[in-house]
Amino acid sequence: MTERTLQRRFLDETGLTFGQWHQQARLLFALERLARGDRIIDVAMDSGYTSQSAFTAMFRRHFGAPPSRFYC
Repeated sequence: MTERTLQRRFLDETGLTFGQWHQQARLLFALERLARGDRIIDVAMDSGYTSQSAFTAMFRRHFGAPPSRFYC
């Protein structure tokens, strides 16, 4: 199977591109960790972000609030 065929089939089956799916998987992982009370910096690094600020910016874009206020 070619890469393009795989991309089309993934989109058809999930309704998301692989990149969108991957970001949602990372967000779900982060939400679970934050709910357990893990430190934001640890969640950011374990989610694959190079800095806490990059993670916070993505989180805020997606949820409308920074991770520090999400479970308050």
